Order: sequence, then C-alpha cells, then structure tokens
Amino acid sequence: MKIKSCFFSLFLFGIFSAQSYKAVYDFKWKPQKNATEYLHEDFALLINENKTSDFLSYIKFKNDSTKTQTVKDFKKVGQGSMSFNYKYGESKFNDVISKNYINKEILFQKQLYDKLFLVKNECKINWKINSEKDKFLGYSIQKAATEFGGRKWIAWFTTEIPVQDGPYKFTGLPGLILKITDSENEFIYEMKSITKETNDISERNYGVTNTIKLSSEKYQKIWEDYKKQPSSIFNYQTQTHNDGWTANYTIGGGNPNDKKYQEKFDKQQLEFLKNVENPIELKNDCL
Repeated sequence: MKIKSCFFSLFLFGIFSAQSYKAVYDFKWKPQKNATEYLHEDFALLINENKTSDFLSYIKFKNDSTKTQTVKDFKKVGQGSMSFNYKYGESKFNDVISKNYINKEILFQKQLYDKLFLVKNECKINWKINSEKDKFLGYSIQKAATEFGGRKWIAWFTTEIPVQDGPYKFTGLPGLILKITDSENEFIYEMKSITKETNDISERNYGVTNTIKLSSEKYQKIWEDYKKQPSSIFNYQTQTHNDGWTANYTIGGGNPNDKKYQEKFDKQQLEFLKNVENPIELKNDCL
C-alpha cells in the first residue's frame, strides 16, 4: 500500500507540474507593529508548467499581463511608440518572488524607480509536520510549523495539490500551502481559489534600463537607505534598451535631477512606505 501511495503521489505531482495554474491568495497584514487594523490585498501565485512559479500582487499581475501583451504587439510592428496604462490601479507591493522547483532557488525582484534589483537566494525552510488535520475550501489540509525570517509560522497544506509551493517565499511541504500565518497574527495568507490557466508576464520589466544583481546584504543596505530618503535611488533616466529601443523613465513627468521633484518624490514615497513599515522578515534566513 505504501508503494502504491508513493507512486500515486508522484503521478499527481507529475500531472500538476506539467500544467499551469493560478492560485489567488488574500493577504492580510498589519502595516505597523502596533496597528489595530489590517490592510488587505490579493496576491497571485502563478504555477508554471516549466516547474517555476511567480508570486506577486494581483494588481501587479493584471498590469504586467496587459503590459506583456502590449509589448509583444508593439514588437510585431517594430516601429512607433507605446505607452502603458496601468488601468488596474497601483499595488502596495511591486516586487516579484520567483521560485525554481528544480534547483530550489528563489529570485526576489524589486523595482525602485528605474532600477530592477535581483536577489538570488536559497531559502532552506525546516518544517515540522503536525498530525492535526482539517478542511479548507473542500481540501483536506494538514498543519505544519516553522521559523523563518525571525518569526514563527503555522501553515496548512494539502497533498491533494502536490506542488511544493505556497505564498511569499514559503516552500518545501509535500503539497500546496493554502493558509499560513505568523504566531502574532500580523501576516495572514489564505488561498481563495485555484484555476488551471496559462499566464504570461514575461515582458513585465520591459523599459527598465538598469538591472542590478546583488546579495541580500547589499540589497538590504540599499533598501534601508531608500526608506530614509527614496530619492537616493536617482542616478540617471535614459539608456538604450538591449533590443535597440530607447527607454525614458519618469514618474509624474518630473526631472529626477530637480531638487523640488526629489522632495516631492520623497514625500510621496515615504507616505506610501507606511503601508509596509512592519516587515515580514525581521532577519535574513536565506543564503
């Protein structure tokens, strides 16, 4: 029976890993440690048939999908100009977390103005699987616990969806994580739905002229400086894109070299950063 069960699990994993799915999660978080109310935003986990996944806010997913289609249509014509209308609004999160199921790597991608920072990690998460079971969205789920990023977490996963993935950087359980929360209930992810569908956000970074690969430690220093003075990220606005197109990057039509624009940018971004003053990770557990 154990051999048959193992074979069936591998069979199911093969079926799921060879297809594309989109899981939608409700993310509820406290923006400050002492906040009395939660903020909400939906997130999408795109499980790709090439054994990778992308995790990003649902608003960003919709905007990136539209941008990708616009860019591909533009490249077919090969001339003229194009603009992006982010009609789905602005997310409080513009980062993307990509996982590779084969080499176990996690790629954190964060855009700050015209720069895209890429941080590649291996995050080894040690889980303790509990015997406690329950039901959620019609799935049989099982409890697991871990410590990650300086916080204690409780997750509920299902082997009925045998994909070793979940929201944020969480991975490594023998099934998809449907729910996960920290011990202080400051961060709560709950899956709302999962559908079989193929999505394309491959051109989401088109027009970003400066891609920077760096370590977690170096990125953290840049991020800390950004939180103090967002305009510190300004260096240049125009470069030639790899495929020959010229990309101009501005926010609000201003000149990043202008002091008044820098002050305006700082004011806007510092207000925006209040949404994420309470970090998910209190310390770095990824190599």
